[in-house]
Amino acid sequence: MLILEDTRQQERRHNAKHDYFRSVGVSWNRTALYCGDYTLPTDQSVCIDTKKDIYELIGDIQVKQMSKTDIKAEVFAVAEQGIISEALADKIFHAVCDDDADRYAEKEINDLCFQNNVPEGQIAAFQQLYVKRHGFFHRGLKRAQNSGVKLYVLVENDDGVESINDLFYWRNKRLDYWKTTNEVIGYYRTGRPKYKRVQKYPDAMKGQQIAKACLTMQTKYGVTFLFCKPEEAGAKILKLLEKGEE
Repeated sequence: MLILEDTRQQERRHNAKHDYFRSVGVSWNRTALYCGDYTLPTDQSVCIDTKKDIYELIGDIQVKQMSKTDIKAEVFAVAEQGIISEALADKIFHAVCDDDADRYAEKEINDLCFQNNVPEGQIAAFQQLYVKRHGFFHRGLKRAQNSGVKLYVLVENDDGVESINDLFYWRNKRLDYWKTTNEVIGYYRTGRPKYKRVQKYPDAMKGQQIAKACLTMQTKYGVTFLFCKPEEAGAKILKLLEKGEE
């Protein structure tokens, strides 16, 4: 059996998966995939996007978006490098930034550019701005949805989370980090001041928030979130590619 692995997967961080693949006689080729991290070369209708832990999933969900103001400035800056009118630049800006729930933004950007003979380098710059606005994870979800690909997001973890339901009760360890402030709230018997302690990351996502976000994405994009232990990931990937979710 041969599978494909996306080139953005850092090779040394997936040794457990690779060891499992070898143990069952599976080979893999690294190539740039349209979406996800693993798929079959002969049938890419199913793709698996892997997350090394729940914290990576949080990072994808909470990706910091580039502001519309900054995006607009960048779009017009790129436009000035070539023969692109302000009217076309404005259309590209809206293609990049407007809500893409009911449209294929990447295709819209490409179509606008091809119809107006925009150079490939500038098209790539506009597509990169779309990523900066919405994030790689969002782009992958939209690509799968728009292309009819069944996408599984497989989240590895050692926290006992095996489903979205388990995620509701998961506790983010960052909520247990505390720091000492300069605010004096009393004194010890020795006369030494006692300083107030507060959470270092009070806004860290709670399990309930992540679970709700996953359920929303499943409904909105048709993606399926699955969870497993790191040592189970290799077998899970092959099972999904061969048979899908049971």
